[in-house]
Amino acid sequence: MAREELEAQRKEELIEVILAHAEQIAQLQVAFRQLQAYHEALKLRFEQNQKKPPTMSKNSSQPLSKDQKGNKPKDRRKRRHGPPLGHEKHERKFVAQANEVINLAPQNCYDCHVDLSGETGRLVQVNQITELPEAKAQVIEVRQYEVVCPGCQQAQVQARRVGCENVRRLGVGD
Repeated sequence: MAREELEAQRKEELIEVILAHAEQIAQLQVAFRQLQAYHEALKLRFEQNQKKPPTMSKNSSQPLSKDQKGNKPKDRRKRRHGPPLGHEKHERKFVAQANEVINLAPQNCYDCHVDLSGETGRLVQVNQITELPEAKAQVIEVRQYEVVCPGCQQAQVQARRVGCENVRRLGVGD
């Protein structure tokens, strides 16, 4: 809005404009905080992926026999296992908007028991767990009614639709 338009408006109209702008600013601040938290989570996940420890039997499913032995040279030639060189790594993508976010922050100091609930913390780890929903069967009950025609006295029954046959009990192929 231009200055001339604002000067031409009444006080009540200006108050409404200011309140609408304040509400919009509050919404933008909430969205900004969400984006900041998402950015921090992505940044932390990126940093964690940059400094992974070497795989060994203690931190992976690698057998003990594949661990580096103390008396053998580290650069000795050995047969290469796994995917070919340059093979793209495949892992579950980081979801932008999780269905549920659980923030874990200590409420009390473990040493001196001081209340920490009002303190802001530094994000140190982000992990996403993908839960599959429970599979539930959809039960469809088909009720057929018989109606007697008042004109000819014949009993009439509506034919079943495709997929609602009387012999079908479970799924399309049964």
